[in-house]
Amino acid sequence: MGSNRVLLITGVSGFLGSRISFLAHEQGYEVHGLVRKTSSLSGIMDHSWLRLHTADLSDRRELSEILTHTDYVIHTAGVMATTARNRKDSHRTNLELTRIIAEESAEAGIKRFVYCSSLAAGGPGKGQDARTEQDPDHPVSFYGRSKLHAEKMLASMSNDLSVIFLRFSTIYGPGDRNIFGFFKAASGRIIPVPGGRKILVNSMVYVDDAARASLAAMDADVPSGSVYQISDGKPYPLPRMFDYMEQALGKTQKAKRLSIPYWLVMLQSWWLHDVVRKRGISPDQVRQMRALYWFASPEKAIRELGWKPEVDFTEGLTRTVKWYRDHNWLSSPHKVTA
Repeated sequence: MGSNRVLLITGVSGFLGSRISFLAHEQGYEVHGLVRKTSSLSGIMDHSWLRLHTADLSDRRELSEILTHTDYVIHTAGVMATTARNRKDSHRTNLELTRIIAEESAEAGIKRFVYCSSLAAGGPGKGQDARTEQDPDHPVSFYGRSKLHAEKMLASMSNDLSVIFLRFSTIYGPGDRNIFGFFKAASGRIIPVPGGRKILVNSMVYVDDAARASLAAMDADVPSGSVYQISDGKPYPLPRMFDYMEQALGKTQKAKRLSIPYWLVMLQSWWLHDVVRKRGISPDQVRQMRALYWFASPEKAIRELGWKPEVDFTEGLTRTVKWYRDHNWLSSPHKVTA
């Protein structure tokens, strides 16, 4: 490992991690990836240049050996609101395992540790105006609290480890599983819209833009402990998002919208997620959705990281639909696994 630009990506087989690895390779990094024995490698099978390490984030000895030859770490590994089973699961993965790799990174003298966090760590805005990094943190979900606790733990190490926090909005794009259900709903004749008259407003970011933000954070001349929101800068009310999805799907007739109260959405999510153990909207996500305002400004990231979103939402959806169709996710019943 003679390069002085050796990058380790945790969760490299995941949706965001795989895209970061590809773009990092294009930029000339020597890219290494950390995966578990149980990780699916289907998304990185053609990455012949990627050097894989199989180790658990709790294995300090293995991590220490890998990090000895590493310059940068982008930590994407973690449990999401869609996959976490409970508060304990979120806490262990997003806080305790992050603590281990952070401590080993500090010991190894890593130049920059980029933590892939979430808007959920900061919590929702209070109204229609875009939330900024200066607004007080008030997460409303188990997932959000676990990410904020991890941020605070890492911030306490900021004198010993140069760490940057990226709070991503909803990331979408080709291969994404988390919003695939919304596309399936938009493909039908009736679209269930959670919340009744209470309209959820989301921020979004295309996966390549999210990946480029991660790489920009590695080289940016900014103080350790800096926090940045990553979004495309536009608010998307859920009904309008379905409009955009139907356009991307090429539908000539709009589906009927059926308003579903949040108590019923919560009941269904509890049954499917906690009882049947099927991937989909979780109760923790419903807690976030009920907060309504998830519109976040990326202006600080644009100003300080030398980054800006490049992919328009309609273009991003078009690319995503094409990928789903090319891989037969929309044309036939498709089982999406974690």
